[in-house]
Amino acid sequence: MASEWVKLTSQSNEEPIHVNLANASTIESHKRGSRIWFLAGDKDRTVDVSETADEILNRLGEVQGVNRT
Repeated sequence: MASEWVKLTSQSNEEPIHVNLANASTIESHKRGSRIWFLAGDKDRTVDVSETADEILNRLGEVQGVNRT
């Protein structure tokens, strides 16, 4: 996965943002959406978005065929 850009919505100002998920290390539930973690050298960086983790992964087509119970 070299470049996986998705258009998401910022939780802070509800503006659209473009995120390259190829650089993400973790997506977790956060408030009313998700927090995406990025590794940047020796520090972690985050961005909070309104979409859930499932919504984000579905945009990439990564969750096809997953059985949710």
